[in-house]
Amino acid sequence: MSFDSWFLDDTPLPRLGFLGHGNYGYVSLVRNRDGLFMAKKTSHLKYSEMLDKEVRIMDRFFSINFNTVRATSPVVSYETMPFNVKVCSIHMEVAPHGTLRDMLTNAGGALPENVVGYCILQVLEVLRDFHQHGYVHCDLKPENIFIFPSNAHGELCELKLGDFGLAKEPNGPDPVNGSLFEGNPENLAPEAVGPRGVISSAVDIWSLGTMVLEMMGMRSDYLPSTLSHIPWDFVRRCKVRNPRNRATAEELMSHGFVKQSLGVPPLELLPVHPLLSNGVVQGKLF
Repeated sequence: MSFDSWFLDDTPLPRLGFLGHGNYGYVSLVRNRDGLFMAKKTSHLKYSEMLDKEVRIMDRFFSINFNTVRATSPVVSYETMPFNVKVCSIHMEVAPHGTLRDMLTNAGGALPENVVGYCILQVLEVLRDFHQHGYVHCDLKPENIFIFPSNAHGELCELKLGDFGLAKEPNGPDPVNGSLFEGNPENLAPEAVGPRGVISSAVDIWSLGTMVLEMMGMRSDYLPSTLSHIPWDFVRRCKVRNPRNRATAEELMSHGFVKQSLGVPPLELLPVHPLLSNGVVQGKLF
């Protein structure tokens, strides 16, 4: 993986606008000296280890699977903000169409079943690789799935997994107990909650089932009887209480729910952030 030499200069790049925020930082749009745009995630200094882990994981998986967001620098940078506030940052490629959360909002809170299946298949592909290499994302939700243009004819988009600050690495300690997930506890598998929580790849599968329900405009804390049979069966296999009996990402990839035809891609579902909507930015992203 190669990175740009301008990172040898510690001078912070000017911020062009605000793109969003996550569990422990905010993301802004910046541009390097070559005119290329990047997403800069900035956090308080106490979160520097999480940012370092994000870069490490992005670097690791860029060579394995292109369905993970790519870091554009191998290092965590440091700077002092006004009032002597010390922060750290990492730089990544920009997702021109935002996240699955943005797509869901753009669609009025629910997506067609075949579109959800199409998106979930791409998520399963990266989860399969992630899990096979001993990693667990631990924070799978629409906000952490990023939307990029697809180069394949007839495809709606390319999805990439990002935000790895809470991920569990192979042979590494569990990230933290369930306290970091207070904002969205139903997204976390029951066996992972609390100081004695157990983190395994099954945690991501539970979250995947929650995400499917949310993308279809339904409550995510139970399995509704109003859901049609094919997605109901898919979510049921994700939401098995015993993690040992939960389906794996590889098993779910052959499920009928993710094998549905997309048909004519509904391009109007793709959101575009105002900062990225003009022609100056398009074509200049990493």
